[in-house]
Amino acid sequence: MDPYKYLKIRFNPDGSLYRYGEAPLLPAAPAGEPVAVAAEGSGDGEQGPRRIVVHSNDVPLSEAAGTGLRLFVPSGGHARLPLIVYFHGGGYVLFRAASQPFHNTCTALAAAVPAAVASVDYRLAPEHRLPAAFEDAADAVLWARPHVAAGRPVFVMGSHNGASIAFRAALAAADAGVELRGVILNQPHLGGAARSPAEAASVDDRVLPLPANDLLWELALPVGADRDHEYCNPEPMLTRVGAARLRRLPPCLVLGRRKDPPRDRTRTLVYALQKAGVAVEARLDGAGYHAMELFKPNCAAEFTAQVTDFVRRHSAAGAGDGDGDVVGVSKL
Repeated sequence: MDPYKYLKIRFNPDGSLYRYGEAPLLPAAPAGEPVAVAAEGSGDGEQGPRRIVVHSNDVPLSEAAGTGLRLFVPSGGHARLPLIVYFHGGGYVLFRAASQPFHNTCTALAAAVPAAVASVDYRLAPEHRLPAAFEDAADAVLWARPHVAAGRPVFVMGSHNGASIAFRAALAAADAGVELRGVILNQPHLGGAARSPAEAASVDDRVLPLPANDLLWELALPVGADRDHEYCNPEPMLTRVGAARLRRLPPCLVLGRRKDPPRDRTRTLVYALQKAGVAVEARLDGAGYHAMELFKPNCAAEFTAQVTDFVRRHSAAGAGDGDGDVVGVSKL
């Protein structure tokens, strides 16, 4: 297969990337958009879904880096809504915070939890190779610091490569003294030069075939780096970070799927977290392939329910009297 054609990308003459097959970019919805949320506690299946209106707005994050946030807030939300700082997927190369699948993911989470969600529009490779996205994650943590100080429960979360960014954000938060309530890692995108059994079996994977996966890493990593670089391979990364630093992380929810090519590397990460003494909830046996929650309604419902349960439980722990608006919500 031609991975460039599969990913629908090609280089422009100036070395930037032309992405011609991406999902539509949705505008922010300051006036709100209705989201169906499954009814809770009915038990008999007769009660239909509730409709929650979710408002969204775009605000700047770093003028120097050209990054921003798309904020999602459910209508009628109380002052202590938890805040989820979210990083979208796309192999560091594709998609934006406004891309339809991830915009919809954030509206669903904002309505279901309920929570304020700040989706980070981080810089993409190869125009901005790693560690640019990790630096943007550190900026997002600093943006969230005032909300932590005000007593708001704050979480970092990411899907696919966004999960790997969220992990770096959690480390940056620990280093900066920003106390998170939890970390949610949904199918972290990890790799290595030597093929794991799952990677070796993924040559013709339905969603993340091996040639496309290799190309994403080639475009994302620093020039000249191979897949054993710490930005890709969890083993050298975990060795450098060390158990003492890992131990400072808050409770973690790690989600995986049985046919996800990086699943062996995810287990390596989970084992290291558990060995360091981090409270880890690992649910790695989800049905289907990589990113199925973006394509299958039943997988999306399960994913939303798992995140909702985790955020609610860890928001309640240590609840206080925090108040204040999420930055930018007053502009809606």
